[in-house]
This record gives sequence, structure tokens and C-alpha cells, in this order.
Amino acid sequence: MRFFDLLRLAVGNLRENPLRTILCALSVAVGTGALLLIAAIGLLGQEKVSEGLKTLGVSGLTVYLEDHGAGNPLSAELADRMEQAVAEIDSVMPIKAKSGTVRAGHASEDVLFLGADERLGEVMQLEVLAGTLLGAQQADSAKPVAVVGDELAQALYGRDNIVGRTIRVRFDGRDQNFTVCGVVKAQTSALGSLASSFAPHLVYIPYACLATPQENADQVFVQCMADANLSAVSAQISRYLTGYGQVDGTVRVQNMSGMVDTVNRLASLGVMLFAVVGAITLCVALIGVLCSMLAAAYEKTGEIGILLALGAQTRDIRRIFLLQSALLCALGGLCGMGIVLAVLFGTIALLPDWRMMIGLFALCLFCGVVAGLLPAVRAARLDPIEAMRK
Repeated sequence: MRFFDLLRLAVGNLRENPLRTILCALSVAVGTGALLLIAAIGLLGQEKVSEGLKTLGVSGLTVYLEDHGAGNPLSAELADRMEQAVAEIDSVMPIKAKSGTVRAGHASEDVLFLGADERLGEVMQLEVLAGTLLGAQQADSAKPVAVVGDELAQALYGRDNIVGRTIRVRFDGRDQNFTVCGVVKAQTSALGSLASSFAPHLVYIPYACLATPQENADQVFVQCMADANLSAVSAQISRYLTGYGQVDGTVRVQNMSGMVDTVNRLASLGVMLFAVVGAITLCVALIGVLCSMLAAAYEKTGEIGILLALGAQTRDIRRIFLLQSALLCALGGLCGMGIVLAVLFGTIALLPDWRMMIGLFALCLFCGVVAGLLPAVRAARLDPIEAMRK
């Protein structure tokens, strides 16, 4: 039989029982829509997590001390010597943190001051929106300049670009005027309001404004060579600080790049788990399609016998039922995807990629063929005479 004839017979079979066809298509639509919606939300969440981690600028290694006593501190001077001693280190930057406030006019915000130097852009991935980061001369001379986030700029002055503006900073009970030299993308906003409530606005100022080179640094950020083995570098840093550096305390070296990779893997695992839930919903719908096709094959036993008696081949019978099942699932898949797109139309960020939709439609067709395979084989194996008797 010609393909057009097979298609016409399959469509006719679907139209004979419209209620069953609509219910089966609806079940497939629910499963397809659920899978598409869950995948779209999961992928968006994974993308936001990746963007948030990238905005935080964490990479490389971070070194700090635990249980620090009266021995040598993890100072800026020691960090510079460590950079020269460990060959695979590209650059290091000591960090000193102090909490305080920033005021401009009547606006005041709680902030976390981070003492940094001219290597800020080397060890942290910051998106500069206006101005520049700290320079070598500014860092060495403890010049009162600051790099702020765009959200803090908006809170203080109502706009992003506030380069050249003066802010009144307060920490350790002292007030001082600082000039804004650069504005970067806020590092805590990307992780949402929950993270922002624990991490206030970050303001980068010269390290010498917060501590001397001999004082203990809170952390040392380490950026390694591109082909460096971070585990091996971590071990070398620990040996150097405890041996040559003779620091008093437990040296901790954290692989920030590895932590970012771990979070990304967990996010991918979460997307997969959500996709599995959606796939289970689709499988339940396909079981309904299978039962419907088995019932249709039983009801069409007489007609199948007549077709076989008139010369139809067994492969033609199989193709009719396979086409019928595939059309049913394709119709349900299109309806489900259309409903999801209509619901998400106002939320552009959640709109799924067209390749995802094509892949899901192809999956619906494949699942339709699989669901119709057993009924098709059973129908094709019927004896023509026995079928016509029924």
C-alpha cells in the first residue's frame, strides 16, 4: 500500500473514536509540557548559578590560617616571597577585610571593605563598568581611592557611573573621604537577595589603608599558571608556609576553581533529576497510549482481517498502527509545547531553545512508535479468517 493510503487509514482510525483520541493526546500533552517546562526552568537555574559564580570572581586558590598563634603571620610580605618561591604561581594578592559603612549625602550603606592592590584584576574576575581598578601607585601610597559595585553606586548616587565622586567611609571608628576610581558589576546580587543579606556591598580599597605589609592578612588569593596542577601547587604552598615561612597555625588552601566546578556539577545533576521527573510523567502518558492502541487493535480485528484478505501485507498493518500511534503522540506533543510556550511567552528568560523543542518533538515521535510497536505486531499476526469471524 502507498504511504498516503496508510496515512489516510491511520487518521480515519483516530477520528472514529474522538474522545479516546483527545484523552490520549491530552495525556501526552501533559507529559510533554511538564518535561519541557521542567527542563526550561532547570537550565535557566543552572545558567543563573553559573553567572552568579562568575560574577563573584572566584577562581584559583585561596590561602588562610586557622588557629593562628604568636608565630609569623600570613602577611603581604610573606605572600610576595611565596609567589617567587613557588614556580607555578602566576600572581598573588593578600586580602584584608573590615566591615564598616559608606555614606554619600543622606544615603548610608553597610559594606565590607577589602584591602587589595594592583593585582586585583589578575586574581579576580571582575567586570569593570566604569573607570579602572586599583593601580600600583595608588596601592603603594595608600591613596584614598575605592572600587565599588554598581548596586552601591545606585544606592548612594542613583546611577552606575560615579567615578570621581567622593564617598565617606567609616571603619575602625575612623571617618575618611575616598574617591571612587572604578565601578564593577556587583558581586553578590547575582546570587539573589538571600546571599546579599549575608554578604554586604563589597568595596575595594588599597591594602595599605587597612593593614601594614607585616600584619596578618585574612586571606591570600593565588592565581596559578594555566597548565598548573592546583593540587600540587596547594601542597607546595602549605610546605613553604609551614617550613620556610614558619607561620604559626594550620595552613588551609582551598581550590576555588574546584568549588565552582563542583557547584556547576551539582546544578547539572539537579537539572537531570528534574528532567527524569518530567520523563516519568511522559512515560505514564505513553502507557496510556499503549493501552489505547491495544484496545484499538482489538476493536479493529474484523477490519484487519478484511484488509489481509484483500491482499494487504502484514507490514502494511504494522505501518498503519505505527503511524496512528506516532500521529497521536505528535499531536499531543505539539499541544503540550504550545501550551508551555503560551504560558511562558511573557517570561522571555524562560523560553526554551528551539533545538530543545525540536528534540522533544522528535522524542514524542519516537515514543509514539515505541508505544505502537506491540499493538502493531499483534495486529499484523492475526489470521485473516479468524479475524473476519470476530
